[in-house]
Order: sequence, then structure tokens, then C-alpha cells
Amino acid sequence: MSQRVGLVLAGGLSRRFGRTKSDLAFQGETLAQRAADAVWPHCASVLISVGPGGENPAPGFAVVQDRPPAGRGPLAGIDAAFRITGDADLLVLACDYPKVGSDLMRIIVQAADDEDEIVMPVDTRGRDHPLVALWRRSTAPVVAEALREERLKVRALLADCRVRRLGPRLFPGLDAGRVLLNLNRPSDLEMLRAGG
Repeated sequence: MSQRVGLVLAGGLSRRFGRTKSDLAFQGETLAQRAADAVWPHCASVLISVGPGGENPAPGFAVVQDRPPAGRGPLAGIDAAFRITGDADLLVLACDYPKVGSDLMRIIVQAADDEDEIVMPVDTRGRDHPLVALWRRSTAPVVAEALREERLKVRALLADCRVRRLGPRLFPGLDAGRVLLNLNRPSDLEMLRAGG
């Protein structure tokens, strides 16, 4: 079994949000710190992915910078982490999923079979969440090739990998629609803060 390294994706440009999200506070912690806390129990170490020259929004953990140019999205962060983590698999969590906790990440890890390359949850609407997922080391060449070809959409890469999708029934006691809320606009965060 390969070693696992946690990867918190915290380097996005957040165009729709209007500012970086990783250092926003929710329930007393930055979004990046919350994500690191969720993956840490299941990994040998945790890396915080930031853009070229970016600051670390969770200073208790090591940082990995995307290779220039900036603005190539989550695949650039995943690629940068694969390049420095030997033969480890990556347990990936984007920082803009503030309700994802350690329990969901544990279910993802435990559900993975040896032949699976990406293991991710699917929400109640059937939407894939590949940035809340286990990415096996075998996906590293696929990620690198996508970046070389400027194919930057994560969902487009899924067809090139063996993907295991975990439906909401596999998360008993978790409201998948709420837990997998992705913060795209300031109103999303305000709604979450209002509801706890």
C-alpha cells in the first residue's frame, strides 16, 4: 500500500468569489486550516497547495507552490504535489469545502480498492466532486499530460482514469448536499455562516 499525503488546494484565483478563499474564516479557522484538519488523520503528512509566490494560509503545514504560470487551476496543484511526494498517493481536498470533515475523508480512503485511481463522492444531484478525493499515484502522468496540453478542466480528465464514485447512501448520517457545498460566491459563505 502506498503512503498517502494530504493535499489542501488553496491556490485558486477565486474569480467568481472576488478574493482568495483560503484565508477566510469559518467557525474560528481559516478554510485552508479546516481542510488540513480533515485530511491530516488519514495521511503521513499534509501539504498546502498555493499559486506561484503565494503565501501559506495554514502555516502549521508545509507548502507546495504551483509551477508558473499562475492560474492553471487545481490540476497544477495536484501536479506540483505529485512531483515532490515520491510514490505517495494524494488525499485531495479543496479548501472551499468547509463542511467536509475527517469522517467523509475516512470513508473515501476506506472505499478505495487497489485498481481505483480516483475515489470521490457524488452528491444528491449526481454531481462529481473530484477535489474531495483520493488520487492514486498512477494518475500523475495523466495530470501532467493534461497540463502540457492545456486541458485544465478536472472533470475532463476523469474519462482517462479508473474512477470510483461514492453515492450519498455510503455516507450514513451525513447530509451530502450540505457537506459537499462548494463556496463559489460570497453569498454561499454568508448562508453557511448563518446556518452554522
